[in-house]
Amino acid sequence: MAPGAREPSCVDALVADFGVRLAWAEPEAAAPATIAGWHDTLDAAERARADRFHSGAQRRTFIAAHGLARAMLAEAGGIPAREWRFVTGPHGRPEPHPDHGRPWLRFNISHTRGLVCCAVARKHDIGVDVEYLARRPVEPAMAHRWFAPCEAAMVAAAPADRRHETFLRIWTLKEAFIKATGDGIALGLSRFAFTLDPPALRFAPASTGRPGDWRFAAARPTPGHLLALALRPH
Repeated sequence: MAPGAREPSCVDALVADFGVRLAWAEPEAAAPATIAGWHDTLDAAERARADRFHSGAQRRTFIAAHGLARAMLAEAGGIPAREWRFVTGPHGRPEPHPDHGRPWLRFNISHTRGLVCCAVARKHDIGVDVEYLARRPVEPAMAHRWFAPCEAAMVAAAPADRRHETFLRIWTLKEAFIKATGDGIALGLSRFAFTLDPPALRFAPASTGRPGDWRFAAARPTPGHLLALALRPH
């Protein structure tokens, strides 16, 4: 397990059944030596991007997200963390460079205020998303704009003090799903829908496979954050 990361317990079934490596870290709680160690593994382009952040918190978050990903890929792929190179997929998703000879390795990262997360899988399509619960509450109209009608109705029906959390629970699942498909926002967030408790696809575009082909897990890694994981076994 990478320094500064914690293995989730509430998604153990999905992690164990499909050999997924999933970890998160809180950049603000990480020791300076841990942040420095992650920074040392970044390539020149990543260091330049980190240096462009004016906010120290944003800089640490970027370093932690990319450093954690490199550490986890090193564990899974047997290549030192600083030697990993990446190519960009058609919708901007980073993938291991073909020269590494690891075409079976999939990974995805997510970060929000106060938390970074990485998921790594062998062959399986994988997507992860994290959100900060204390972010500014969304307007009710946002659910109608971005969600399928059944999801918007779910948000509207939630008690007032749970409406924001319900919105973000759906949002994290949708983000994890589109990241796992590799289609990004171009897939259209209203073209598929989720149920909650347990999280599952209600319907999805034919291009992404049958809803039953997918597995999902949701967690609260800290009291202030939500996490969702999407997986399509192969």
